[in-house]
Amino acid sequence: MLAWIIAGASAVLCALVYAELSPAMPKAGGSYVYIYEAFGHGASFMYGWSMIFGTFLPVMAMMATAFASNFAVLFPGLNLSVTGQRLVATALILILTFVNILGVKSGSTVQNIFTIAKVSVLVVAIVGGLVVLKPENFTSMTTKTVEWGNSFATAVPAMAALGGYYTLSYMSGEIKNPKRNLPLATIIGMGIVVVINMLLTVACVGSVDFGNLAGSATPVSDTAQVAFGSIGATLITLGATVSIFGSTNGTLLSFPRVAYAMAENHMMFPFFKKLHPKYKTPHITILVYAAGAVIFIWTGNFMTFLMMSTFVGCLSEVAVCIALIVLRKKQPNLERSFKMWGYPVTAILATAITLILVFSVSTQEMISGGFLMLTSVPAYLIFLFTNKKMRTVAAES
Repeated sequence: MLAWIIAGASAVLCALVYAELSPAMPKAGGSYVYIYEAFGHGASFMYGWSMIFGTFLPVMAMMATAFASNFAVLFPGLNLSVTGQRLVATALILILTFVNILGVKSGSTVQNIFTIAKVSVLVVAIVGGLVVLKPENFTSMTTKTVEWGNSFATAVPAMAALGGYYTLSYMSGEIKNPKRNLPLATIIGMGIVVVINMLLTVACVGSVDFGNLAGSATPVSDTAQVAFGSIGATLITLGATVSIFGSTNGTLLSFPRVAYAMAENHMMFPFFKKLHPKYKTPHITILVYAAGAVIFIWTGNFMTFLMMSTFVGCLSEVAVCIALIVLRKKQPNLERSFKMWGYPVTAILATAITLILVFSVSTQEMISGGFLMLTSVPAYLIFLFTNKKMRTVAAES
């Protein structure tokens, strides 16, 4: 419970940072623009590169892997091995890549079809789990002293469930009275997400217990098994599989647009902005993302992807929080329709809590995430070299 509260506090505070910066700099791409304005072109490129290869691709692989795990439970007769599940995850990425290359309309239609399953599955599982809840399943929680260090470590994967809090700020120009409604919507929205996840945690632990949950790849399905029996569990697993399908499609629909927007603003390799001659989609970018996700699928597992992407994501959010502080000094006259409540205390808290989460992951995950972020340095040098060469050729012609 403490982990959800800590993750929620971090997410709300970081969301308020975006709530100030987004309407002040309403440009496509969002956060990399703030980094550019605060720290310059090189920092912006490395931030964007780190997000793409350290967060976006692992998240896509994580979702595809979760889909495959639920698929294996849904069709036990297939007796899928680890390799078999990786093949299913790969097939999912390839299918959705094809769908999204066909156009935004195709991708968004698929997204709309599956969106309703997300909340429905969670609500049904929560209600079922609470009905069959066994108080004795929580006994082990009350016999141990709460350790804040463990709560912060557990809050790291919890942050993955709260991701996307910044997207509301991207629509700030379309929100009535953003100075009042943007922060309220952010806090209320994040509050609802935290409550749903806390209720789901209570339902799962209360119905299944810690021991069985710890070794489960499909905890919601296990909860449904206890609450509704095998038929109910199958329906819930089907709903979860459909929900994850929609989420995976959402990543392929939205994530490639970040690299595309950066390339459009001359902050990323130009091939990322190439559009398909017929469908007018950033097909090269989508293919690069798909290829990267498939490589991750075959070289890691769900928890590795989750922790690594959250580590890189949290570290990147620290950079955005610091960018707010820098821009307050660097551009004091910038028009801000909303100013972060309680600044500078809240901005410092956002930075501090998120930084603690960054250093709560294991050393191996820090090394893996750090390595992916460091690849941005040679990538940036290559970017500068190729850009200089292209300008020279253009000048000579």
